[in-house]
Amino acid sequence: MAEFDTAARPYAKAFFELAQEAGVLEAWESSLEAAAAIAADADMREFVDSPDALPREIGEVFLSVLEAAGHGGDKDFGNAIRLLAENSRLAALPSVAQQYTLLKQEAEGSIQVRVVSAQALSDAQQEQIASSMARRLGKQVSLSAEVDESLIAGAVITAGDLVIDGSASGRIEKLAHAVNR
Repeated sequence: MAEFDTAARPYAKAFFELAQEAGVLEAWESSLEAAAAIAADADMREFVDSPDALPREIGEVFLSVLEAAGHGGDKDFGNAIRLLAENSRLAALPSVAQQYTLLKQEAEGSIQVRVVSAQALSDAQQEQIASSMARRLGKQVSLSAEVDESLIAGAVITAGDLVIDGSASGRIEKLAHAVNR
């Protein structure tokens, strides 16, 4: 959904500011995650993209599905979803939810760090990476680890906009790029 990142930023910021003002950051994060899942559903996408459906109608149907899933009962949240529907931006909800979470983490002084390594990391290695990233970023770190054998060796660490590529495949790619200049 990278194509929606630019369009999603102002919406994510608006959702965040409204939720922060009302003191419902956690609840709105959960509701946005549910809304993102609904927006990504193939049947919902087909309905949203239907030329026969009016934006107002799309917003109401979307909210009814969201409420049936146990979310979206907040009036301000519902109005924000309606605004997205009226502006044909429901497809951007996964990006909005992701950026909202980043804004929330920033406000809380925490960050999600993703480590993708060629081999499974031990608990000690994960703790060491989390500790190093916490010192470097000055934030509380929540670490998630994945394995991708195509990296050959090493790891790629992602924290917000920061990407540290210490993988063998990344180094090979840089070398190939330098040789082809």
